[in-house]
Amino acid sequence: MRSVSLICLLVVVSASLAACASGPREPARVDYRSFGNGSTTSSASRPSRGGSVNCGSGYTVRTNDTLSEIAERCGVSMSDLASTNGLSAPYTLRVGQTIAMPRPPVHVVQRGENLYRIGLRYGVPFQQLASHNGIRAPYEIEVGQQIRLPHGAQVASTTSGGSSRAPTTSAPNDRYAPPPAEAGAPRFDWPIRGQVLSSFGRRPNGERNDGINIEATTGAEVRAAAPGQVVYAGSELAGYGQLVLVRHSGGFVTAYAHNSRLLVREGDQISRGQIIAQAGATGTVDRPQVHFEIRSGVNPVDPMSYLR
Repeated sequence: MRSVSLICLLVVVSASLAACASGPREPARVDYRSFGNGSTTSSASRPSRGGSVNCGSGYTVRTNDTLSEIAERCGVSMSDLASTNGLSAPYTLRVGQTIAMPRPPVHVVQRGENLYRIGLRYGVPFQQLASHNGIRAPYEIEVGQQIRLPHGAQVASTTSGGSSRAPTTSAPNDRYAPPPAEAGAPRFDWPIRGQVLSSFGRRPNGERNDGINIEATTGAEVRAAAPGQVVYAGSELAGYGQLVLVRHSGGFVTAYAHNSRLLVREGDQISRGQIIAQAGATGTVDRPQVHFEIRSGVNPVDPMSYLR
């Protein structure tokens, strides 16, 4: 199996890695679905009894309207709608009354956060956050930037005694929630700019991707995510094509696969951002991309928890 081959190669080329004792695992699967392109019909766009309604910042009450119907039609919770308008049970409305819409919640970016972690905190896929805020790959955000959250996202408490866990009610089934990046881990930069074609983790069909696959153009520059030493540069591992492995401090290793050309050799000391390869479609893929992995020892970790 291809993943076993990579694990065992890491053991051979890096004395700091643990012994290769785990059983066979599934090969990393390349999934060409482009995240963030799918769309669902918002309840705000569903037709009402009188036709399609764009609620915008407010809604004008019609005959026989109820607060629950307005909330459903406009895609907001009834409790938020009632609170915004100072209404209490039994929520009596009058025809012609203007119902103000709740302001969408926002998250202010803190140091060390990325869009993926923010999404996990609020139970919202990071691709949805990116689309909602007009942020394109590689999803760069700045400290202090306001990230608008979809209606229904619950703002986690930021007080010292509060919980910062994301609500579980809105989390989709089988979504992988990675642990925070390890303390003392190197800072990892994106090896190439592009759309994430395939994310990390196990699929519903049981297959697994030990990294992420990033869209690229043939010949595009692939850069080292962090300083380190090249411990492998070749194409002997079936499925990976032209592959580079770089060992970093703290026992971390990064992998860069499917390249069209390698620009480094084993033993080279490289710096952060140094061009180490040119992107391609070698191995088991048929479109240009970079398969990128971060491993702590022999164990794959989600790159999105580490990338800056």
